[in-house]
Amino acid sequence: MNKDLDLDLSREEIVALSSVYIDKGIKQESWQIEQISFRGTLLAAKVRMTSTFISPTDPGGFHLTIFCTQEILAQLANIHLHVLAGHRTKCRESWMRECSFNYRNVIRSTENIQVEMDMVSQRWAGDTFVGKEYCRMFDDKGGLFIATLKGMLR
Repeated sequence: MNKDLDLDLSREEIVALSSVYIDKGIKQESWQIEQISFRGTLLAAKVRMTSTFISPTDPGGFHLTIFCTQEILAQLANIHLHVLAGHRTKCRESWMRECSFNYRNVIRSTENIQVEMDMVSQRWAGDTFVGKEYCRMFDDKGGLFIATLKGMLR
């Protein structure tokens, strides 16, 4: 680490250091939820990628990124909060107040991404439904992400 670093980057130098995925690839990725089941406070879902981007610097090919992971979990948390609050259509705004992710092993599958979300606490605070979820996202190749989300319906 160079504590005396004094450097200004030009646009070209910024491009040379930038992730192609963040600049362009993220806009090419899409996914869909194939199925969801509820058992008590547990949500189980199957997700698949419908369009992917493969980073030119990843020799392993496709990997599920933090951005896609957060999108998928946010959508599932939105659905989970609505269902547990007694709704069958989206009628309220959902807000993710906190999230933490632990990437244990890369997820490389595009077809069989499994998600388990357990609503470990839930309560009404006036007209707002608040919940905390422990989440596992995994594939059949040993990939595993763990997350904790806190959100609310307003």
